[in-house]
Amino acid sequence: MDEVDDILDQNRAAQQEVEDEEDEEDDEEDETILRNNMDKEADERGQNDGEGDQEGPEDEEEEDDDEDDGDNDEVGDADNDDDEEDEDEDEDEEDDEVEDDDENEDEDEDDDEEAKGIKDKENTSRENGKVEGEEMENDENTDDKMDIDSEEEDQTKKVPDGLSDVHNYYTQMLHSAKIASSYKIYPTAAIPIQTEVNAVAMSKGLQYLFLGGSDGFIRKYDFLNTMDGKLSLTILQKHSLAESIQNAGILMSYWENEVPQRRSEMKLSKSNKEYDPKVSPVYAIEVQSECLFLLSGLDNGGITMQGVRYMEGSIGHYFKSKEGHTNVVNQLRLNGDETKFISGSWDKRLLEWDLSSGGIVNEFKGSTSEISSLEMRPLYATVDINDVVREMKQSKDEEDDRNSDDDMGSLFGDEEEEEDVKKDEHNDDFKDKSTKKLNANHLEEISRNTLNVAYDESVFLTSGLNGSVDIWDRRIPTNPVINLERGPKVPPWCQSACWCMDGDRIYAGRRNACVEEFDLKMPSRPSNTLKLPAISGPVTCVRAMPNNKQILCASRDNIRLYNTGNNPHSKGTAVPFLIVPGHHGGAISNMYVDPTCRFLVSTSGNRGWQGNSTDTTFIYEIDLE
Repeated sequence: MDEVDDILDQNRAAQQEVEDEEDEEDDEEDETILRNNMDKEADERGQNDGEGDQEGPEDEEEEDDDEDDGDNDEVGDADNDDDEEDEDEDEDEEDDEVEDDDENEDEDEDDDEEAKGIKDKENTSRENGKVEGEEMENDENTDDKMDIDSEEEDQTKKVPDGLSDVHNYYTQMLHSAKIASSYKIYPTAAIPIQTEVNAVAMSKGLQYLFLGGSDGFIRKYDFLNTMDGKLSLTILQKHSLAESIQNAGILMSYWENEVPQRRSEMKLSKSNKEYDPKVSPVYAIEVQSECLFLLSGLDNGGITMQGVRYMEGSIGHYFKSKEGHTNVVNQLRLNGDETKFISGSWDKRLLEWDLSSGGIVNEFKGSTSEISSLEMRPLYATVDINDVVREMKQSKDEEDDRNSDDDMGSLFGDEEEEEDVKKDEHNDDFKDKSTKKLNANHLEEISRNTLNVAYDESVFLTSGLNGSVDIWDRRIPTNPVINLERGPKVPPWCQSACWCMDGDRIYAGRRNACVEEFDLKMPSRPSNTLKLPAISGPVTCVRAMPNNKQILCASRDNIRLYNTGNNPHSKGTAVPFLIVPGHHGGAISNMYVDPTCRFLVSTSGNRGWQGNSTDTTFIYEIDLE
């Protein structure tokens, strides 16, 4: 047994020496490769000396390890003489050590590879003449920045832009509504309110619906959940309504349309901490697209800015001055940027206000009646207002020249010069038109900020209770640029007027159950008259549909979808209108059609004038046909 043990020990020692020599050769080869990469221009002798210096302590450590292994082997021999089981344990331990050495060798190789990459970077930094530490930090920082930028770009590409998707959806829906031949309108929701509703407004994305009543309260409804049917009408509420109406309006909050008072005018309580607010009926409201604020008209001529998203119902600013309105404010319109707004009143005045300063920016003079409606012109219009005004002036001048007795001709050719000037002006106008059309093609029909239909803010129309319909140019505030005169045998009354979707025609509702159509190409007289049944009563509200073929006419008995393309004087034609179910009886104060032409909201109220109310607001769904 002793001889066998000696032979085994000798074999182990020989195998260990062979492994140690292989390790030393591998280390030497790796180190020589590293040194060659670190400095190619260094002297080989100095490099060899440096390698010898570095290899010395490592060799000594390896020799010490060999001596320790030899001592351990002697101890193992003594133990093996005493017990055979210890031999097996020692052999297992040695096998584990060999495996550990192999793993350590793999780790050393990985470390050597990493060291190669780092030293390669150090070599490039030395060739550029830079400090090793600074270059490494700069490289790491730049690499990190590049990685961060690439990650951010990937995230921006992956994350979809929700607003652009909604805007594209709105634009596609509007195009579909424009090419539709007809519309099917049916009511699905009702909001019973025990008061007359004079004003309506909608927030961005049809999220909230605001109603202003004669009782002096502004009500806020959840429009989307209302249309989803989250709340149903009771059996008593459904009794007098159409069968398709099942949903009820979801009221979220309400507050008073308060009139600011001075402290001397307030009626304080005994504790001097509470007071009785002075409330005004709501005749006009306009909400900011993001519901940051709401504008409300008062019966004393003032306008309040009220909070909606923050401090709901609290008054942030009071638009009232000596130069402001003196009577009921019943018209409010924000501009596209929501930085200014136009107000109309019963005092026959039109004022433009600046929201940043709170002052009056402009006053449009020349109105002869109480303002009953105010509408901005659609963006894509082909008729230039200035050209129409020039043609009207020229026609008047020609008539004056014909009626005058001056038949004297010019002796110096002034007429020829005037004709040349007119030709030049005509060519300039044609160039301006072409550039405007090219610019209009790049404009968007629906605003990305507000998701509302984009309008030409420089031109708008107003109607008055005396029957007047005026077209205004914001750049000429002294008087309206065009006055549309009513036709013969038409009573002097107009409660609502609107633009056609192409911006070239105007519709005005009259008291004698008819709607007059004006074409801006020949604005001197109505181009067409849409007659309703005499029993329907006065037309209190009109709205044009996107297809330029139909309009909504609201009268005392019903709402009608009138086809403007049919000629009512021709024989054998079908009925030129369809009755929209839902509303019956009472005056319609407002009709709101959303930008996508999917929903219609009608409110009932007399707006402070004549007529009764149904005390019900209807919400309709519109299907394209």
